Amino acid sequence: MMLMSLLLVLSLERLITKDTHWHVETYANQYRQFVIDKGWLSEDSAATSFYLTMLMPALALAIIEYWLLGAFLTFVTQSLILFVCVGCPALRATYKCFLNAAERGDLQACSMYTDQLGHCANSNESDGSAKHEGMSFGQHLTWLNYQHYAAVMLWFIAFGAPGALFYCLCRSTTEAFCSENHPLRETAGRLMFALDYIPVRITAFGMLMMGHFSRALPEWLKHALEFNISAYDVLTKISSKAEMLTPEEQKMQSENASIEPKVLVKLAKRNVIFLLVITSALTLLGSLA
Repeated sequence: MMLMSLLLVLSLERLITKDTHWHVETYANQYRQFVIDKGWLSEDSAATSFYLTMLMPALALAIIEYWLLGAFLTFVTQSLILFVCVGCPALRATYKCFLNAAERGDLQACSMYTDQLGHCANSNESDGSAKHEGMSFGQHLTWLNYQHYAAVMLWFIAFGAPGALFYCLCRSTTEAFCSENHPLRETAGRLMFALDYIPVRITAFGMLMMGHFSRALPEWLKHALEFNISAYDVLTKISSKAEMLTPEEQKMQSENASIEPKVLVKLAKRNVIFLLVITSALTLLGSLA
């Protein structure tokens, strides 16, 4: 059932252009505003209150699936929720705009689109060169692809639709608190560090399997059990080792900032296929339902 949901949703996500009503950010923002209005979440809330607030929708969904829905309705519900949780139309549009700007050599526009990716916890200042701007965009894109695809898939595989919903709600809230410099920013960041710890290392392992294994494996082993490095750094460091530009591509990168992002996007797509293959194998072995 999980494999069928994943295959169905990923196929539809590639074929259909989703509007805001079919993306989790819309509902995460509404839920966050609801709990703030009710007084369940405030600037003075304890960490435990924050964790419970993030967990409540996932728990409610799990209870509904277990007690009220049969197998078929559970499959439909999980597929719908996964479809809402996977992907990000706004980021896809930004990527296309970046490619268009890079093709026409508009470095200022490239820098602007890089800033629009908006991962505030790991934003890097550009040095103004085309190469740096392309690398910055490519690294951010790798991370955001992980957050909106690989991580959601892994949480779905592990805990079903409630797991995917919980991760997406925490991700959205953490990004919002980070941008607003909210007092609970550090609390949300610690939660995301825990939620990303295992999935990001699984994703990075998939990238080294789909990329240059011998070059990326030492980097993966170096960070496999580290607790003082962010998930962002783990993923970007290993992905840059797994898929390095050839000398010809490096030369082209100085003239066209889209080269590295394209290379890393191809690696991320191969990694999604790798995750699907592993899921298929586990399903055949009876480890997954």
